[in-house]
Amino acid sequence: MNYIEKYKSMGILSENAAFEYLTSNLKDTIRTYDFFVAWEKVIGNVSKIEVSLNIMNSLIGKADIETALKNLIKDYPEIVPVIPFLIAVRGTNIKIADMGGDIEYSFAKKRVYNNDEVEKIVYFSKQCGLLKILTDKNIKNLVDYAMGVEVGLDTNARKNRSGTAMENLTEVYVKAICEKYGFQYLAQATAHKIKEVFGKEVNTDKAERHFDFAVDTGKMLYLMEVNYYGGGGSKLKSVAGEFSSLFELVKNDSTGFIWVSDGEGWLTAKRPLRETFDHTDFVMNINMIEQGLLEEILVKGL
Repeated sequence: MNYIEKYKSMGILSENAAFEYLTSNLKDTIRTYDFFVAWEKVIGNVSKIEVSLNIMNSLIGKADIETALKNLIKDYPEIVPVIPFLIAVRGTNIKIADMGGDIEYSFAKKRVYNNDEVEKIVYFSKQCGLLKILTDKNIKNLVDYAMGVEVGLDTNARKNRSGTAMENLTEVYVKAICEKYGFQYLAQATAHKIKEVFGKEVNTDKAERHFDFAVDTGKMLYLMEVNYYGGGGSKLKSVAGEFSSLFELVKNDSTGFIWVSDGEGWLTAKRPLRETFDHTDFVMNINMIEQGLLEEILVKGL
């Protein structure tokens, strides 16, 4: 750990006190209002298949729905790729374990489906329960239903949004500091991009390594990694070890490394976090950035 002058005004006078401050000011959430559903993405995905969904609305309430679907596929083959989506499956190939062996169903887009293909598609639609739901009018409008399906599928992306949210939050501070002092920064910076834009060499552990941020202050280059862990787990030990090793690799007289991490998951892994905190120059959370620590590091070239 490198001692930062700003610590004094925060009442931090030792490494133990600095680490205690870090772990006592972890955020229990970084969720913003747009975390829960990416509505623009949901609406955009549904709009792409809206015409096919409206065509399939004609199946709702049909008594002989199997015949109706066969005729619809022959007249409007573009509806076929939509069928997997109606059971919340992305993609156009579905494998089913059957008593006679695995069966693979293809819903790939085609201009014409032969009779065997149509029979197979209708059979699948019946067996998975979709046709009964439509016949019984449990669904009133497939466009509205598709909105619900898409919202449900979008929740799988929340984990990725947590990581993005932490990067977006950190970037607010990085951008403000850089604009204030005339520094330059890159987001998702590779060694190649850093060389191309800043003209500086960076040691990396792997060719495809992306640093969340690279800040060029003129006299120093700072590489930043950013993450958030709301829950604990064994992974946190390896995460701490990874950034300790990365610090050793990239740190030199003209390059510094800053690790910004937050989340109450670290309360379950204090020991590995402490080891990395002691071993590396700068480990901080969002609260510490708000207190001015990141600004002091970048401005003073610590």
